[in-house]
Amino acid sequence: MSSIRHILILVCAMFAVTTMAQRRITPVANPENKRPETETPVVKEVKPGETPVRPASVIETHDMEGRVVLVDTISGVEYHDTITVKAPPTVYPRFAAVSVGVNAWDALARLAGQQYGVGGVWAELSIHNWFKPIVEFGLGMADYMPKDESYRYKSGMAPYFKIGLNYNFLYNSTPDYSVYLGLRYGISSFSYRIEDVTAVNGYWDESTTLSVPSQHATAGYFEFLFGLRVQIWRNISLGWELRVHKLLHQGTHLYGDPWYIPGFGTDGSLFSGAFSVSYTLPFQRTSKKSTISEMEN
Repeated sequence: MSSIRHILILVCAMFAVTTMAQRRITPVANPENKRPETETPVVKEVKPGETPVRPASVIETHDMEGRVVLVDTISGVEYHDTITVKAPPTVYPRFAAVSVGVNAWDALARLAGQQYGVGGVWAELSIHNWFKPIVEFGLGMADYMPKDESYRYKSGMAPYFKIGLNYNFLYNSTPDYSVYLGLRYGISSFSYRIEDVTAVNGYWDESTTLSVPSQHATAGYFEFLFGLRVQIWRNISLGWELRVHKLLHQGTHLYGDPWYIPGFGTDGSLFSGAFSVSYTLPFQRTSKKSTISEMEN
C-alpha cells in the first residue's frame, strides 16, 4: 500500500514539473506591440507642456475640409487627431453659392461716347467662399472714326467667351463683401473692315476713297484682375474690377491686324475695367456666426 502511495506522489511531482517547464517556455504576447487590425489607434490626452507621442505607423494628412487626419499605415484606419486638430480653415461649405451678373462697363462707356463694346453676362460658383470658378459670355462691336484720320473702322456684332478663377481674400469673412484677384482666358472670333480710306495724290492734289475688304480673325488673350464686390440689398451686389490684359494669339492678316477685339478692347491697350450688377443664390442659409459655434462645439 505504501508503494502505491509513493508511485502516486512521484507521478504528481513529474506532472507539476512538466507544467512549470511549459509555462516558462510559452511566449507571452505583449499587448503594447500587437493590435488587432480592426482596432482604431487612440491618441492619449496630452497635458499642457507635454509633447504628443504617436505610433511610428501613423502618418499625418489632410482631408478636403482642411482638417488634420491621421492614417495608420498598418491597419488602414483613419481618424482625426484630437491633439492638434483645430477649427477648419474654411467656414463656409464646399459649394457655398452661385452668382450671376451683368457686366455693364461697355454699355455705360458707350453712353459717354465710346465707339466700341456691348456687354456680357457671367456666372460664378463659390467654393468655400474662397475659390470661385467663373465663365463669361458677351458681345462686342465697333464703329470707330478717329477725328484726325480719314478712315472708318467697323467690326460687326461678334461673341466672346472667357473662363477663369477668382481668389477671395475674405473667404472666412461675411460673403457680403469680396476682395479678390482673378485670372481669365478669353477668345473671340469676329470680322472687321476699314471703309472710307482717303488717299491723296500729292502731284495732282486729287483724293481717292478706298475700302479694305472684310477680314476674319480669331484672337485669344489673357487677363489678370483685381476686384471687389459689395452686397447693397439682400442678394444683389455691385462689383468693380481693374483688368490688365495681354494678347496671346491672333494670326496674321493681309491688310493689317484688327483695331478692336470683342471682350478685350482696343489694340495696344493695357488696361480695361468692369462694372457688374449680380445676384447671389446661396446653397445653404447658414450664417458665419452659427457655423463657427458648431465647429467649436
